[in-house]
Amino acid sequence: MSLVTTVTRFKAKEGCEDQLVEALCSFDNSNSVSWQILSLEANEIVSIHTYDTIEERADDIVTGLDWLDSVTPLLEFYGESRTQAFSGIVLHGNEN
Repeated sequence: MSLVTTVTRFKAKEGCEDQLVEALCSFDNSNSVSWQILSLEANEIVSIHTYDTIEERADDIVTGLDWLDSVTPLLEFYGESRTQAFSGIVLHGNEN
């Protein structure tokens, strides 16, 4: 089994940080084995999800795009993109 982790960076509009965090928490995260939300500087928030398989990640892509459409009014864009994101196979991890 190869775990897959996805990291997505968002920039909230001024005053919309709490709404964005609430929206991230309300997303159905049941496909992931773990998830975290990190606060960065300058209204930036990162969502990290780890999945058992790439197929489970793919299942979240469809619902994730609909969800992203719903939170677009809360976001500042990175150029033409609403997020900065990447995914990859976990090569090494420390499970406690």
